[in-house]
Amino acid sequence: MSWFNNFNGVFLRVIPDEYVDEVKGILGGLRDNVRVLLFTQRYKCVGCREAELLLQDLLDLSSKIVLEKYVYEDDRSVFNEYNVTYVPTIIVVSSHTGGMARFLGVPLGYEFSSLLEDLLHASTGESNLPKSIVRAVGEVNVNVDVKVFVTLTCPYCPMAVSVAHSFSLINPKIKSEMIDASLFPNLALKYSVSAVPKTIINDFIEIVGAYPPEALLQKIVEAVKRG
Repeated sequence: MSWFNNFNGVFLRVIPDEYVDEVKGILGGLRDNVRVLLFTQRYKCVGCREAELLLQDLLDLSSKIVLEKYVYEDDRSVFNEYNVTYVPTIIVVSSHTGGMARFLGVPLGYEFSSLLEDLLHASTGESNLPKSIVRAVGEVNVNVDVKVFVTLTCPYCPMAVSVAHSFSLINPKIKSEMIDASLFPNLALKYSVSAVPKTIINDFIEIVGAYPPEALLQKIVEAVKRG
């Protein structure tokens, strides 16, 4: 499925017309306003235009989404504040915990569902995780870094992204980010990504493939113990 409509080189809409009503219905489940931060730059930014158009489409479909756009050339202090190094980066901020779900790249293809799920979780404060997992995630009291490498054509990747992002939206000490391996090949090379999804915890624990929340929690606990 292509999420791009291109007429004479000008992007008209990212979300195809035949999906607009369905997406609007999903966004109707938003309860509290949810902040979405877009980090871009003016020049040499592959995906920045598409990311902005995607978020603008969502703004048109829900008044609950509050978009903040930051441009590297003008807003370097904000980039530093949110520890943003790569563009485009999209951050969904929980209205309840301040936790953040990060996307490095444009969450299209299969990852569009991850973005919608994050928006709902951030707005309502409710996740699909078992209560025991939610409690355990909330008890993590040290900073943990989780990177989930994906491609937009991978049908198994959203499961890994969903779990990792849910953890971050529950507990701000867990920083998780989806990374489009195709858009950021240097990062994929650095972390030896040859199959997706691939999850890296604190740069030394790896999980290849999709996983249930219990598995990620176990690896996070292991990472915390190992320091």
